[in-house]
Amino acid sequence: MESGILQQVYRSGVLTIRRETLPNPRGHPGGAGEDLSVYLRPTPFIQSDHPKIKQKSMEIVSPGDTEGVKAEKIIAWIHKSIEKRPVLSVPSALETLDNRVGDCNEHAVLLAALTRAAGIPSEVEAGLVYLRGRFYYHAWNILFLKEKGGWVTADSVFGQMPADVTHIRFVRGGADRQLDLAGLIGKVKLEILEMTR
Repeated sequence: MESGILQQVYRSGVLTIRRETLPNPRGHPGGAGEDLSVYLRPTPFIQSDHPKIKQKSMEIVSPGDTEGVKAEKIIAWIHKSIEKRPVLSVPSALETLDNRVGDCNEHAVLLAALTRAAGIPSEVEAGLVYLRGRFYYHAWNILFLKEKGGWVTADSVFGQMPADVTHIRFVRGGADRQLDLAGLIGKVKLEILEMTR
């Protein structure tokens, strides 16, 4: 498990998670001074340069929108427009846009593609989320919003920005990084030591 620069810190066997607040200046996930353009580039499954992705992004946002408003509109559109149902395939933003169905992985790659097409640096994160008394595998995003102070989590499945404190990140990156989680599924032991509101 990697320690976090966002709302989670891992020290001495204890993971501390704090609620994100906006604005919330924080470091860059790749390190200070790293070029943000890497988080705008298309990948084989985040096809942010495809004409359909670019067109849909332009339909959702307006030219005068701030980055924060663009992100909110894209998250809301995905939350409302993509049917939440498991899909047995490698998540692809273009296929998700065409089929309008997917689980958290499809939501996350589509959010990354649409926000990148709108000029917002973004990446996929994966780990666990606490829901209805249990922890489940889950994927969401991190977006760079300068007006919000830097990197902000976003979850289009739940329609959240920032994502709530129940999100526990294990990896950040594409499908290749998420495969790293395969060995953890069913083996993670968690105990809530303390909770404050």
